[in-house]
Amino acid sequence: MNSTKPANKYWKHSIWFLLPGFAGFLYYFFWIWNPLPSDEAMIENFNAHRADFVEVVRRYREYDRSADKSHSFWFKEGDTLQLYKRAGIDSIDDTALRPWLPNPYSAQTAKAVDEEIRNAKSFQIFHKYGALRITPARSPRFFSPENTNHYRWNGLVHGSLWKDYYFFPEVPRIENDELLGPIRSDGDYSFRARVFASLNRLPPQWKDFECVYRQIEPQWFIRMCNGH
Repeated sequence: MNSTKPANKYWKHSIWFLLPGFAGFLYYFFWIWNPLPSDEAMIENFNAHRADFVEVVRRYREYDRSADKSHSFWFKEGDTLQLYKRAGIDSIDDTALRPWLPNPYSAQTAKAVDEEIRNAKSFQIFHKYGALRITPARSPRFFSPENTNHYRWNGLVHGSLWKDYYFFPEVPRIENDELLGPIRSDGDYSFRARVFASLNRLPPQWKDFECVYRQIEPQWFIRMCNGH
């Protein structure tokens, strides 16, 4: 008596039964699961070292960047590197997007920004009034049993993923879950970005090279981007 036919029939039925679960696992792994450190770990670090974050931002914005002075290693002056180490900061830099002068959503400010950029002899306006990206350092404080990955991850679907801290010189406007940049002289917002209550999962319909945000404080955010 041939017993292979019932066995083959059983495995064929089993495969069809397992396929939906396997497809669901692949969907979760590639489009939902976030391998980066949790928001909570980054917020805990920020809260524990908030004074250092604020001081690093102040020093970056107020540093003398005279044309006849090298400022590539400004962070090596004084005890700034100690602040970096204590707060788990790797680097800080402006984003070269539209500067955030006070009252960034007024037409008068938009014209003033255009005038400043036209007459600027250096990038001082961006250093002093630009949004700042603060890159976390590779640090054991971002490791935990449930999250063992660093803040940057190379994947298949979205290429590289990363999280960083983001500081806006003025409180940004958020409407309908969108963060709105300063207005331009044509009256339109200089940029729009989606805001989420949590970045612990990959956002739905995440576009290539899109950055999304979670607000920590009125001017402080976690930002998550993909490079694909």
